[in-house]
Amino acid sequence: MRLFTIVVLLLSYLTSFGQDEKFPQTITAGAEFRPIFPAAFLNTGEHSVSNNSFSVNLAPKFGFSAGMTVRYGFHKRFALETGINYIQRSYNLSIKRDSVAPFGVNPASPAFNSKTDFTIIGYEHPIKLLFFVQLAEKFYMNAAGGLQLTFFPSDIFTTNEESNTNGQYFRHYSTRLGFDGKPGNDGFIHGGGILNLGMEYRTEKAGYFYLGGTYHVPFANIYRSRFEYTDENNPTPASEQVQQIYLNGSYLTFDIRYFFTSQNIVKKEKKKRNRKTKKNKSEEQ
Repeated sequence: MRLFTIVVLLLSYLTSFGQDEKFPQTITAGAEFRPIFPAAFLNTGEHSVSNNSFSVNLAPKFGFSAGMTVRYGFHKRFALETGINYIQRSYNLSIKRDSVAPFGVNPASPAFNSKTDFTIIGYEHPIKLLFFVQLAEKFYMNAAGGLQLTFFPSDIFTTNEESNTNGQYFRHYSTRLGFDGKPGNDGFIHGGGILNLGMEYRTEKAGYFYLGGTYHVPFANIYRSRFEYTDENNPTPASEQVQQIYLNGSYLTFDIRYFFTSQNIVKKEKKKRNRKTKKNKSEEQ
């Protein structure tokens, strides 16, 4: 939270310090859609854990982020961006166990192989400083960086206990983690850094069209997934009943954005002056 406060104050300082009186302050809004690509080198690919009793494989599926963006231009080369996005991360979960031969009074257990999926939903609130360079008459290159808060509304639970066969089933719990990567009361809110890089085509009447990419890195792991396997006929040792995987939460996206044509912001002081000037002119007449 201290880091978040420092960055917000820094952005506020840059906004006030970098304002260009010759450049009209502008504001515009738009929509964006960002498919999320799993990447092993970002620690967002498949995760596997195993012990002597059972193995777990967790593989991310197609995910996406979508929402709206508001841009405040305060300089000919700088702007502030914020907004709200809905983000969905989906995973395939596979839990396996080899067959177990009968032992003593315990009967044999067939091989266990259960597959399911689950989805993590969140809401993102980025605060970024945008820098852009004009490459041609209507083409601009953009680079942005800042902080992003993510709100996770709930923990996740899945199981096949009700439909189990042969007395074998699993339970899966994914618990939200806080800013420090540990379970706690602040698990519903998370934070991290965000970077954007892209190209923008600006028109006077049709709006702005943007293509680019986003890289998001949370301050810590966002969820802890725990997996518990149970065999009623051949119980597993207590030390091997539970395994867990931490979800990093980093992602790389391809960004598609559309902005409406920007509008100039007229300050209240200027409006008052214009009103006074018009009033004086009318009195003189």
